[in-house]
Amino acid sequence: MARLSGARTLSVLSTIACLSLAACAAPARLEAGDRAVALYRASKASEREGAGRAAARGAASRELTADDAVAMAKQRSATLTAMSARESAARARVAAESAGTYRNPEIRISQIRLDQYLDREPRISAGVRVRPPRPGEADATADAARADVDVARAETRTAELELEAEVRWLFDDVLLMDAEIEALDAVAATRRKLADEQRALVGAARGTAVDEAMTALAAAVATEESAEPRARRRAALGALLERVGLDPDAPVRLVGEPIGSAPLVALPPEDALVEAALRSRPEIALAAAEVDAAGADGSLARALRWPWLSFIEVGYEFTPATRDPLGWTFEAGIELPLFDTHSSAIKAADADAVAAERMLAAEVQRVAREVRDRLREVRAAGALVEEFRARALPAAERAEVEVARALDHRQIDTLEALSLEERRDAARVKLLRLVRAYRTALAELRTAVGGNLAAAVPAARR
Repeated sequence: MARLSGARTLSVLSTIACLSLAACAAPARLEAGDRAVALYRASKASEREGAGRAAARGAASRELTADDAVAMAKQRSATLTAMSARESAARARVAAESAGTYRNPEIRISQIRLDQYLDREPRISAGVRVRPPRPGEADATADAARADVDVARAETRTAELELEAEVRWLFDDVLLMDAEIEALDAVAATRRKLADEQRALVGAARGTAVDEAMTALAAAVATEESAEPRARRRAALGALLERVGLDPDAPVRLVGEPIGSAPLVALPPEDALVEAALRSRPEIALAAAEVDAAGADGSLARALRWPWLSFIEVGYEFTPATRDPLGWTFEAGIELPLFDTHSSAIKAADADAVAAERMLAAEVQRVAREVRDRLREVRAAGALVEEFRARALPAAERAEVEVARALDHRQIDTLEALSLEERRDAARVKLLRLVRAYRTALAELRTAVGGNLAAAVPAARR
């Protein structure tokens, strides 16, 4: 009976132990895909909730500028949030690495023998041992950690520049396509008038069916030519609104400078653009951070090649023969770099420093070349725009005046007037396509410089 009771008690205790372990066990971890899907669903729910609040405030229909779009996109970017968190973590590691150089003191107590206590002759020694850091070790460790901060900051800046360039280009792309669609619609409307006029001439036996068919075909082609930019506009606007956190179907009006008639951007000198790029491009900051990290590693390796205190200990010895307070003791150890002189580490650090310096020089050369290439493209595209404006636009304006005068004096018929109007509208389409090439080159130059082009203008010329 006692044996059975003991077994039953053991079984109960085992069950309780198993339940306790099960309760304390960590919950099952989700797979990476499941976690990603959960985050995506949560973000979609948050977007729908934010869109509902915006609609309730009447903010779904709004005007949006390029600067507003960039600010809103940066605010909601999960990538920038993650990069900023990594930068904050790197900054926190600077203090942690600096503090870790100074190791905590150690309290040491000698062995205590029981027979000495029984014989009333206890011998006890206690001390505090400190391991001092080598000269320059704390600074080198902090410099290495600060180099990590520079790398994290440069990566954050890279993501920020990429996002800003993407948002600004989408914004400009929508405005460019709006102007292009308007010009193409004008061409299509003129061609439809031509088709109607040709149809009327055929009805009055003053034209042929071939002429009517050709003008009808030209009108149909002109109508279809605006379908592609309309589709691209919808895609670009949807991408833009998604990045700024607005409903892609929301009625948003983009506010920007007029496309086609706006003057070309005044560009700073070439050297000013190159220097601005060298100050702001994250690739330069990354290369410079590698130089600093290699220098910190070299300083730390050189600090280890010299003899230095491995510990300092101050204590007190308690024995029957000790005369108080004269039992203080002092002890120290010195590390002698005889077997490991750290010469290999120094050579490796020096080689890394040389490689980092050369990489920085290569990045400077590459960035300068990239800025010059983009600047040449902008100037070439701008020259085409200015040349077209100087030649074609005055001719189109003069043609419009002469056509109106000729119609008043019945020197030409309506069909010839519409043909001249079609050529004028086609010239506007050509101008907008040249402006599009110019704005594309300008966006690439802005990215190459690493930000706002106005920031590269010398202070004396602003």
